[in-house]
Amino acid sequence: GTSFTTPSISATTTYYVEVVNNGCTSASRTPVIATVNYNTPTITSSTPASICGTGTAVLSATASAGTLTWYDAATAGNIVGTGNSFTTPSISVSTTYYVEATEYGVNSTTRTAVVATVKAVPTITASTPAAICGTGTAVLSATASAGTLSWFAASSGGTALATGSSFTTPSISTSTTYY
Repeated sequence: GTSFTTPSISATTTYYVEVVNNGCTSASRTPVIATVNYNTPTITSSTPASICGTGTAVLSATASAGTLTWYDAATAGNIVGTGNSFTTPSISVSTTYYVEATEYGVNSTTRTAVVATVKAVPTITASTPAAICGTGTAVLSATASAGTLSWFAASSGGTALATGSSFTTPSISTSTTYY
């Protein structure tokens, strides 16, 4: 026939056509090229992010080709960003975003999920001071919502003096605050 529909192809492919008339065949076949200008782009890697408490997270992704668009849903949804990285709005719970690549008007076959994880910030839930008579050591204690307790001599900076739920002070002769 005068036209030919190729099978599904992913690369440029050459086909050949000949003509037969009254039992006679053309002297040679003529090449006809089916050109594939693009491949369906894919997301080749993605990087989730974690934050402690409410805030923003920076997610990133890489595509085989094309431009990246970030969405708030696996299908349909709203565009929330473009480019290789996306900074979330301020979030207080773990949230999944979705990224797809587009090249020559063709989108990746599915969107890739990228998670912004919000981890709970631990808190000191209780502390127990101690009193001593005269010079000596005192045993202080505290509990936390999660994690490992570290004891310090200053309210910020410095090196931890000890770790654990209790701390025995060095010998002190005046009231001293530890953190």
